[in-house]
Amino acid sequence: MSRYPFNHSHVVIDRDRLRSNARYLHRNLAPGVKSIAVIKADAYGHGAVEIARTLEAYYDMYAVANVTEAVILREAGIIHPILVFGVPVLKTAGAYREFDLIAVVSSEEHFDLLEAGTVYHVEIDSGMGRLGMPPDRLDQIEQLIGASGKIICQGVMSHFATADEQSSGHLARQKDILHDIRAVFGEKYPIHAANSAASLNHPETHCDMVRHGIAMYGYDPSPIPSDQLHPVMSWISWIAQCKRVKKGTPLSYGATWQAPADGHYAVVPIGYADGFRRNLSGKMPVSVEGHWYPQVGRVTMDYIMIWLGGDTYVPGTEVLVMGSDRNHAGKWAEAIGTIPYEICCGIHPKVPRVMSGQS
Repeated sequence: MSRYPFNHSHVVIDRDRLRSNARYLHRNLAPGVKSIAVIKADAYGHGAVEIARTLEAYYDMYAVANVTEAVILREAGIIHPILVFGVPVLKTAGAYREFDLIAVVSSEEHFDLLEAGTVYHVEIDSGMGRLGMPPDRLDQIEQLIGASGKIICQGVMSHFATADEQSSGHLARQKDILHDIRAVFGEKYPIHAANSAASLNHPETHCDMVRHGIAMYGYDPSPIPSDQLHPVMSWISWIAQCKRVKKGTPLSYGATWQAPADGHYAVVPIGYADGFRRNLSGKMPVSVEGHWYPQVGRVTMDYIMIWLGGDTYVPGTEVLVMGSDRNHAGKWAEAIGTIPYEICCGIHPKVPRVMSGQS
């Protein structure tokens, strides 16, 4: 029987793999380069509080998407420096001081918005085309920093748009701008721009700090992935019913799949309401007691069906829905033309996250 009988499924996070990934990523850094663990979006769906607790010995700073995420970490007892990527607004301006957070100044008006004593990093848009101040105004940005004595600049940052591509002219242009940024600010402030892909494949972009995101969770964004990174997330459910059917019997909405022979199928209580994407219907296998079975028919809101053929199992038998080398989030992403970030973040928060490995 499932160890979590009152939950239809649960996600298991392997602490040991997480630490192994972190150690590997840090071996790629030159001495003195500091690191930021990106744990936004609830650590890409892995559970930010426990991920933060697990990685305290490995990272110098954490980064989150918004103030709400940062406050959750502080209220859970996380004391590491926390960089908040999101745009400061009036209703959050006081929270940076109150909760000892580091703001990101990405527009000129933020200098006046933030409360006196707030620590910040200034963001320059070197080509991401999202947030950040224009790179053709570096001298003016330097003057703005100097004139805003009430808040304290402790870093300069940018972000790469195409570091995960094997050959990118856009990345080359961004690196040229990064060179200009370092020329203006490098003697005064720590600079960081490298994300997971740049950290792994472009050491010339490491500057003073790097930011580890998706690679930390085991998914290499590089065109040629490393065999040293291992997914830390598994997703477990259990068999709700096991039924025998005749050859030709259709299963699920639309009757798009029919049993190829007399045999058994199992109903597993997990569906697109939990984050098992409907467009994955019929594309990924699952494992029961070490045996692999196809998921068949359309994924429904609360259930999937798996074809067992001549096998049968008692209700409550555990099902590995996602997580092995054969069906981790990267494989799911390949099957439907997306990225593992979206798969991991898409597992509903109602699904409990359970930590395994040494605490």
